[in-house]
Amino acid sequence: MANALGTLAGKLILQRALELTFTRRPFLRNISLGTQDLDGSKTALLNQQVITRIRAIPTVNDFGTGATDRADTDVPVTLDQFKEIHHAFTPAEYNATDRDLIDESAEPIAIAIGNSIVDSVAGLWVATNFTNATTVAAGWSYTNTLLALRQALNSRGVPEQRRFFVFNDAVDASLLADSLVVSALNNPANQNAIQTGRLPNVAGFELEAYSAIPNTGNMVGFAGTPDSTVYAARAPKNPEELAPNLTYPGVMDYVTDPKTGFTVMVNQWIDPNTLVVNNRVCWMYGVAKGNANNGQILKTA
Repeated sequence: MANALGTLAGKLILQRALELTFTRRPFLRNISLGTQDLDGSKTALLNQQVITRIRAIPTVNDFGTGATDRADTDVPVTLDQFKEIHHAFTPAEYNATDRDLIDESAEPIAIAIGNSIVDSVAGLWVATNFTNATTVAAGWSYTNTLLALRQALNSRGVPEQRRFFVFNDAVDASLLADSLVVSALNNPANQNAIQTGRLPNVAGFELEAYSAIPNTGNMVGFAGTPDSTVYAARAPKNPEELAPNLTYPGVMDYVTDPKTGFTVMVNQWIDPNTLVVNNRVCWMYGVAKGNANNGQILKTA
């Protein structure tokens, strides 16, 4: 399929893409996202093990008990995945239009990166990692699903801050049909759910539908807190570090999302024979189970 790109501002496109990644997929703000080492480094080596820290709730003691150590947990994550998104634009394509399609180019990249992260994290949501599960065969609702998940997490003392619930299309359709979830009479702020089809925060959960959620073990959804799963990402090293006397025949740079610190390498080059403009973004990542107590699988019978 032919591309259409008027202004080839690759770094600007990718900066915009990273910003969109975490707004198009709000769920991504609710996982433990490790984007730099404890020393601040944003680059690493493939198959390197990096440490991501998940926070624990401190203990309340009687006055005079004395200081207690923080119970934060270091989770080791191996960066065993090396990914890229590569677009190439031919002279016929970039000479065919004067439109400035920065946003149009950025959004598909953002969606691709966001979906890739969700897919990787969702792959951890299996019974071998999370033994706690709620079973609802069908007809998912505020009462039999959201309140049941909330009760299950509350009973284990799971923190209420930044809880999320990600689910498949069937659960999404069922919740959108539940008047207790979307009725403007129940909660005026929820009327947008009817207009936009996007569910509001309900029962303490940030809700997000995701069509590609795996159905391993009859799973149709997963609820948890940020420390239940960990996604660690780093940018690859600049090859010019290995050969300082050589210069990359194009642009080699890094782009960072200022809110999350997620950093990718950007490299752009023009083929000297065909004049095809190449834009590529690449990054490395790994995933790991965090605090299994703080995750709850929703499955069918």
